Amino acid sequence: MREGLGKNKTEKSAALVKLENNLDKWLEQRSLAQILDWFDCIETTHVQTAMGNYRWSTESVARDRLFLEHLGVPCI
Repeated sequence: MREGLGKNKTEKSAALVKLENNLDKWLEQRSLAQILDWFDCIETTHVQTAMGNYRWSTESVARDRLFLEHLGVPCI
């Protein structure tokens, strides 16, 4: 899966290439055990407060969704 991340830049948007490069770096820095621990619990969270919205990181959510899509795991 990692071999295709960030490649075929002419067929992908700049935002997707950036997200794929981010995912590739994230995967490179972790062992398989760490990756499985990260996805030990997947749930949908709705942030209701202004402070919650401020602190919530959509970048990691997008990266996680991309990873799961590449594995063939359907995301809601």
